Amino acid sequence: MATSAAYDLRKFETVPSTPRIRVVKTGKELRARADRQFVIQLVLLAVVVVVLAVYTVYSSMMLTKTKALIERKSNELVEIQSENAYLDYQIENVVSTRAVEEYAENELGLIKFSSAQIEYVNLENSNMIVTEENDSVADFDMTTFLSTIMAIFGN
Repeated sequence: MATSAAYDLRKFETVPSTPRIRVVKTGKELRARADRQFVIQLVLLAVVVVVLAVYTVYSSMMLTKTKALIERKSNELVEIQSENAYLDYQIENVVSTRAVEEYAENELGLIKFSSAQIEYVNLENSNMIVTEENDSVADFDMTTFLSTIMAIFGN
């Protein structure tokens, strides 16, 4: 066959194939390979079971720890709420009108006035006040002043 530089036809020739030789494994070799695969699978399964057991124990431990923390904080909250209620009660007693009246009567020796002690004074509608600084005269309405004072102090 002549070859030319332009066309290389060897790539298209069919090469007679040589028969391939295959080694057939015996039953013992197949059994040993299956046993090794089984052992590997068994070891992997054991590892997975151990990991799951450790994770379960760890989760249970963390859950118990968290429950104990919640219980402690709940007890602290109850104590703090109790103290808060006690302090609110003390503040109410210190600031209450009854406590002030009792302090005035017992500690300061003051007594409540009766209606017989009230005295009303009639004033003219317009009074004048002279100041010493500049000797000016200012109009002063005493009735308006007294009604303002009475409104402030509630009667």
